[in-house]
Amino acid sequence: MKRRYSASFKMNIFRALLVITFPLIGMLLAFNFYSYYAFNAKFVESNQQSYALYAQNLQNDLDAIDNFLSNVAVSDYNYATLSSPVSALRAHVASHEIMTQFNTALNSYDLANAFFIYSAINDTYRDIFDNGYSYETKEAIRLQMRTLTQQAENHYNAGWLAFEVEGKAYLFRLLGKNGTYAAAMVDFDQIHSMDLVQKGTEVIYANNQGAPLTNKPFVADHELQLNEYNNNFIMISQPIQNTNLQLIFAVPKPDVFKGGLALLFALSLFTIILVIISLFFFNRSLLSPWHRLMTSIGKGSAQELREEYRIEEFKQVGAAFNHLTTQVNHLKIVAYEHEIERQKAELQHLQLQIRPHFFLNCLKSLYGMAQQQSYERIQHMILAISNHLRYNFKDNLQLVSLQQELDHVLNYIRIQQIAHHVPPLCEYSVDSALKDFTIPPLSIQAFVENSIKYATKPNEQLRVEIKAILLESDDGDYADITIQDNGDGFTDSILHELNHGDSSFYKDAHIGISNVRHRLSMLYGERAMLAFFNTEKGAVAEIIIPIHARIQGKEEAYERSSGG
Repeated sequence: MKRRYSASFKMNIFRALLVITFPLIGMLLAFNFYSYYAFNAKFVESNQQSYALYAQNLQNDLDAIDNFLSNVAVSDYNYATLSSPVSALRAHVASHEIMTQFNTALNSYDLANAFFIYSAINDTYRDIFDNGYSYETKEAIRLQMRTLTQQAENHYNAGWLAFEVEGKAYLFRLLGKNGTYAAAMVDFDQIHSMDLVQKGTEVIYANNQGAPLTNKPFVADHELQLNEYNNNFIMISQPIQNTNLQLIFAVPKPDVFKGGLALLFALSLFTIILVIISLFFFNRSLLSPWHRLMTSIGKGSAQELREEYRIEEFKQVGAAFNHLTTQVNHLKIVAYEHEIERQKAELQHLQLQIRPHFFLNCLKSLYGMAQQQSYERIQHMILAISNHLRYNFKDNLQLVSLQQELDHVLNYIRIQQIAHHVPPLCEYSVDSALKDFTIPPLSIQAFVENSIKYATKPNEQLRVEIKAILLESDDGDYADITIQDNGDGFTDSILHELNHGDSSFYKDAHIGISNVRHRLSMLYGERAMLAFFNTEKGAVAEIIIPIHARIQGKEEAYERSSGG
């Protein structure tokens, strides 16, 4: 069986528009980006040879100095003399001859700024610097030089090494072995730059990790990442052979948004904005009204469509829906009124079920007192029964206050006190906030009657305690009413039957309690609760009724059914 996929009209329209516009926009953007990167690539390529020439010149100068030091370390007789233990005089003469060569080389090699000779075997150290270095700077450079000679590394394979001395970068080259070294130093600040192709290009010397050694203020001010993409500069890198350096040129990016390329980007931007505006107006004029119309129709007859649509077809659909809504609402009102009538009849039937049992007991008690010729008790009994009947028949479907129900219970207790040899006792405690709270009539009496019927013991006074307290919770306030007696409590089987009101035993043997549960369910739904349990004192029945969250309409229907 094939699976069917469905989509809304709005989604289909959007898909059709996006299928057309997105590829066009994508191709336009791709072309513009290609043009941008192609232009930058051509720009870099056009200047690459000039920057490569600059790097090659630097490479040649370093190689020349390196060759000079190699000749000294390999072929020079004086250097060989310092490589072996000799007298102090010979060591002095040999180092003097080497320094004469270094002095000549210092004038011949523009890139070199200092030369050094060191022999650990003969404890000989000499150096020569270009003019312009202070004594403190020379001492710091000498310390760096001595540190390098004391390392056990093979400096020949390491090539030129870059170090910072007093915050400035220098390039050192050491050649030698057996504790004798010839070395040269290049000061980055003294390297003469050539005329670059583009004005504004900055030359930066960095190590292999991309950390700048020179021109640091420029790098920091422009927040440059030397080996990564930058917004305002194109970074062209040239590695320097036989060093741990790379020569980086920071070339200002050309203003690619001028002329034809700028026009292409402007058209792309305009096209995107135009598509977005078109989709916005299309959604506002057609899709959103359509969605609101479908949402209103989907809610059924909850409300009429009052929105004025600009599209004629939407107006016709709205008018038809309003007509349908009116008819549905009328039918719902008729059905609701029928439901109220049905509930009213059912409530009357339920309440009438409670009365016969009690009336028969009263007649039986009167008959017994008549046999005993207790005429005064019969008079009091008849007055109490009269008050009881007046309460029942005055307005038998109207909700009553909790205080009225308690007064009726006390009157019922007086009837039982007259009828019983050991009169029962009833006490009650009610929260002041609940005295005017309304409940279905005879809600409490059914449980008091149940206690008198099942909890009375021979020659022992029955005590019934009624409590009503206010419960506050996040989902509303509740009235908690408990009726407790001092009898033996419910047996486990009876307790199970009472807490499961759908059993036949429960409905047959406890019809009064069953009616109370049914009426509470009709009025309050699942928010009302009826529970039974035992305590050390005896049996307890608990009624919990919502105060501010009753089902709208049911209480009003219950009260209107009596004509109130």
